[in-house]
Amino acid sequence: MYKHKARMTARRREILILIAKGYNNKQIARKMGLSLSNTRLQKWRLYCYLGEIHTAIDAVIMGLQMGFLKEKDLSDPIKEDVYASKVEKQIYSCT
Repeated sequence: MYKHKARMTARRREILILIAKGYNNKQIARKMGLSLSNTRLQKWRLYCYLGEIHTAIDAVIMGLQMGFLKEKDLSDPIKEDVYASKVEKQIYSCT
């Protein structure tokens, strides 16, 4: 277990919201202007902060229980500007 004096930062909360909306690592990185490795690191730190969790579903459940997420933060359709190509848009599109 990773032990440090973590706190919920604005960046981690934003990542948690994007996870709750269904964004993958690549889409989170593109949306926030981060590198993919930095996104993974921030996600890992978020997971450590929320407890010993290892999946996005667990992060969303813990985020709701701890009050970091509201129902309005869940399952919004993914915006087109995060897709790298038309093929990726077709794969991840909800519409």
